[in-house]
Amino acid sequence: MVACTAAAWEAGEHEWLRKETEEFLDRFPVDRKSDEQIFRYRLQATAEKSVRAAKQLIRDRKRVRGNPVDAELARLVRALTRNTYQAGRVRTGTPSPPVPRQLPFPERELRGRGADITSLRRYLAQRRAEGKVAVILLTGLPGVGKSALANHLCRSVEADYPDGTLSAHLYGFAGEGAAPAEPARVIGRFLSDLGVGTETTDPDALSSTLRTRLAGRSLVMLLDDAANAGQVLPLLPGAGTSAVIVTSRNRLPDLAAREGVYLCDVEPLDREPAAEVLYAAMAPDVRDKCAAAVDRLVELCGRLPLALSLIAGRLRNRPPRAVADLVTRLSRDHERLSELYEPGGTLSVRLALGCSVRALSPEARRLLWQLGVHPGPSVDWDAVMDLAAVRPGNHTDRYLAELTEANLVEYAAHRYRLHDLVRDYARHEVLSEDGEPLEELKEMTVRRILDHHLHNVAACDRVIDPQRTLPIADPGTGRVIDPDTEEQAMAYLDAEYETVLRGIELAADHHLGDHVWRTSLALVSYQWRRGRHAEAERLLRRAAEEAHGSASPTEQAMVYRMLAGSQIRCGSFELGLRNVEAAVRLSAERDDPAGRLSLAFSLHMRAAGHERRGDLQAAENDHRHALGLFEAVGNAAGAAAALNGIGTVRGARGEYDEALRTCGEALRIFETTDDDNGRANALTTLAGIHVARSERDEALRLYERAVGIYRDLGYWPNEAKTLCRLAEVRLASGHTDAAVRALERIAVLREFMGDDDGVREVLDKLESLR
Repeated sequence: MVACTAAAWEAGEHEWLRKETEEFLDRFPVDRKSDEQIFRYRLQATAEKSVRAAKQLIRDRKRVRGNPVDAELARLVRALTRNTYQAGRVRTGTPSPPVPRQLPFPERELRGRGADITSLRRYLAQRRAEGKVAVILLTGLPGVGKSALANHLCRSVEADYPDGTLSAHLYGFAGEGAAPAEPARVIGRFLSDLGVGTETTDPDALSSTLRTRLAGRSLVMLLDDAANAGQVLPLLPGAGTSAVIVTSRNRLPDLAAREGVYLCDVEPLDREPAAEVLYAAMAPDVRDKCAAAVDRLVELCGRLPLALSLIAGRLRNRPPRAVADLVTRLSRDHERLSELYEPGGTLSVRLALGCSVRALSPEARRLLWQLGVHPGPSVDWDAVMDLAAVRPGNHTDRYLAELTEANLVEYAAHRYRLHDLVRDYARHEVLSEDGEPLEELKEMTVRRILDHHLHNVAACDRVIDPQRTLPIADPGTGRVIDPDTEEQAMAYLDAEYETVLRGIELAADHHLGDHVWRTSLALVSYQWRRGRHAEAERLLRRAAEEAHGSASPTEQAMVYRMLAGSQIRCGSFELGLRNVEAAVRLSAERDDPAGRLSLAFSLHMRAAGHERRGDLQAAENDHRHALGLFEAVGNAAGAAAALNGIGTVRGARGEYDEALRTCGEALRIFETTDDDNGRANALTTLAGIHVARSERDEALRLYERAVGIYRDLGYWPNEAKTLCRLAEVRLASGHTDAAVRALERIAVLREFMGDDDGVREVLDKLESLR
């Protein structure tokens, strides 16, 4: 009967076969092997007519006889129950080739990729349910673990694809001496593995034959290390429910743009699984002593799996002292790549990155080198385009696209970023290849970067603090933003702040003192509004040193004045007064309008220091002297600030009527200028005087106006300070709910400014009110 059913199936007599095997199995007992063979033909014949009926047959038989033993029957049952059965595909009259299982042995344990595996498996299941081919492209920078993720993914779904797994290394970035695999040769091997002989060598014919053979199959195909879409497209199935997993260092836009292709950007590991890679190589007694060192190693490796695995290999059988020594060596950025290698092997981060860099055009390599010179951590579009000024006529946007497609430059949140190890390689390994002296190109690049920072920070400062004039010349060439509002200017500096700080360090490293003091000076208004007083003080101390001997007396006076203001805000009153004395002395050296204006600002700053120290008479004297100078040079906002200072002193003495009159006049003048910060300061002073007079309703109204202005300006310290006073008045007036809302906002602002102690203080206060 088994021979008859096989012949009937080959002859296509499916309906006869279905009826006859059904009657035969009902009438004659047979051994289990023959029973399952005959049932397989019956099941296939039924499936040709109705898959639903075939599934019912499986359910009925399973209740009576359990799971099948026959491998072919088990495969058929699996295909039907998982919706991967293709009608008319299976022919069992002749022996079939073994099911291919070609996945390579896993190199290492996969860590930290659970979320990726889950989302990728969900996509594969969806495509199987739809009866469609699935194509996944895993892309990312060299050493990020694409191949390991692909191998693990294929193994995790292998049972879902009954026709096996095919695997090929395409050698897209195998290095010198290894040519990328030709698609025709890969197809020829795949056909042979599937039991298909062919005489043709025509690539199109081979691709067509492969698609035909895969159309009725459900298998997994792993294509590792593709250089371009041309290596992959000829190997893709056209129909069926197979899955193709592709890995590449490039983003392969010609493949990624195809319908249904799932593009997965493989990122460096999160900190915890990255640390686990290192801990796994260490003895238990060493782990307990090296937690801080491991955290630092994770950071120095940039959480890159290749770098982590190489370092893990060097941590085996090492004492804690050796771990600390390794941290020291890796901390030297010019030596880091030399440490990231496999002892006695061929793997290294330098080699991995070199394979990708060598595939770039010379212009893209040069741009990568320039981005390595850039201090980072990220750079915006305009800054990258400004690098083109170093070599006029360069198509910078084209070469930037080449770098992003090669995953050597990451684009996220409208900014471009280099991984730290890519930056090290770019800075120390990639050289100019057009004969241009490297040092000359480097100097031009550094100056271009610093000019871009200086002029864009200055453009923001002109909007943030229109009352001061910075000693910074017109930029001439280059891309400079033109913010319309203070909000836009602050947002730009929020995004650029870390980059500008690194730029100042770069200027110091290259002994470009002019950039150090001018950029530090331009940045201080932003820093004060964001509560970054300590950073401002640190930068301005060095700025004062760099300005000495190269800046004019009034320029030096401005640096000392801003330094003093930062120190007073940090609570260092004596230091602040010492530096503001230097500003007063330098300003007095120049007896012209510019010198007198500088002296007025310096005296006003000194008065603020005297107020903080409690010397009210000295403060009033300086405010009055400054007032006369501001009026003489026609600076209305400065005169209003001096009047407000005089009113503050009078209020502190209890002369409330005179204080209200003086500060009211200051407010009136401020409202004729564009100095919103000065207007808010006057409102705050007036509110404080009304509090002293127990006029709480008027004080609340004025405080609320001031808070609104500070919030619009993004002046976090002043907003928080004014909200504290507002909350106190609200509590005294019995408005507890309104006070709680003010305190909650203060907690947020202090968190923004990194004031952890201040946050805890406010939270304790809130707890006591609830």
